[in-house]
Amino acid sequence: FFFILRLTPKKAKKMEQSIDTFLSLDPSAYLRKFTTSNVRPDSRPLHTVRPTTVVPTILPRNTHGSSLIRIGNTQIISAITLTIGQPSPSLPSNGELDVSVNFSPICGKRYNIHGRISHNEEGSGSGRAVTSAAANASDPQVIESFVKRTVLGSGIVDLTDLCLEEGKSAWKLHISCVVVNHDGNVVDAVLLGCVAALQDLKLPATKFISSSDSQEDGRVQIILPESEETENCLGRRQLTLKMIPVPLTIGMFEGKLLVDPTMVEEAVCDGMITVVVDALTLGNDNGDNSNTAVLCVQKTGSGISVEK
Repeated sequence: FFFILRLTPKKAKKMEQSIDTFLSLDPSAYLRKFTTSNVRPDSRPLHTVRPTTVVPTILPRNTHGSSLIRIGNTQIISAITLTIGQPSPSLPSNGELDVSVNFSPICGKRYNIHGRISHNEEGSGSGRAVTSAAANASDPQVIESFVKRTVLGSGIVDLTDLCLEEGKSAWKLHISCVVVNHDGNVVDAVLLGCVAALQDLKLPATKFISSSDSQEDGRVQIILPESEETENCLGRRQLTLKMIPVPLTIGMFEGKLLVDPTMVEEAVCDGMITVVVDALTLGNDNGDNSNTAVLCVQKTGSGISVEK
């Protein structure tokens, strides 16, 4: 026999409110109801990621490279701005690369107008403080530090490619990442956003100024795209990335591994681990991943070991 349950809009709303109350009062018990059946609140299996979308050149007018990343409902906008400066005396042939991460006040109710976590929102409805793994997963400073270490440490960009004139001038790249909507796994989205923006980056044409004035001599001028100047010019060019970092974050909840956790799942995870690999070394269609290069591994919280 089959029974069809028909709910009036009023009853459906009341049931939805009951579920929200259950989640607010005891998020661990709420998640456990699903994970005991090896499924998750959004109906995904434990080892499945959410749909991921990469949209390049999202801000074509005000930046030199940009991207929009969507992982489920999590959305990140990344944009690159450029300046020309003098290289460091210790590295006269190198440019500079910096990364900043900011949380928009509208990305989630936990964040204040400065994009920082409000202290009165750090706990759950049951009064139990969130785990250290959950706190780190939503902390702008922790995410910024990890992404900056990964981008600079992996050598994704050869900084010598940013040099204009050794010892005198070089490009300084700044990647600004803004969290527009936070629904978990921000760290993966931010790192993907940085990589996509770098792939979209086009360095503008430049011209070296030769002048009898010692203050003007050797300066670099940016040539606008509509300009027809070609003399003493370095043409517009795109950077070649040495590798393509691809991250995957996994949460540990009561002995179960939750791939690409949502915000609800992050809040109760005992530990989190993020593994970053080079997509250019991933295996072929036959599944041979023996030569995959692991660029970085980060673990926070407890309940999971890097060896496992």
